[in-house]
Amino acid sequence: MQIRGIVQTATLEETPPGSGAIEMILRVQGVGAGQPRRLIIPYSLLLEDESLDPDLISGRGFEAEIEPVEQRWVVARIAFASRVLRQPE
Repeated sequence: MQIRGIVQTATLEETPPGSGAIEMILRVQGVGAGQPRRLIIPYSLLLEDESLDPDLISGRGFEAEIEPVEQRWVVARIAFASRVLRQPE
């Protein structure tokens, strides 16, 4: 499924705990009705691109190809636009 929106928050989490495998959890807005609001960027994609920093992608527009995996929406491909939300005051 292809979706577009804005990243509200991005956090790194170890899943499952103690495994050493880190995932980035994105909470997004602006996606269509019935589309997921929580996306997972898997460890393998994080290793491929060092610029995937949670602090740098929060507030940016995105376009992603996602797929359902074990009741979670996992990112297969993602691209970010320039910053679209105002800086926190």
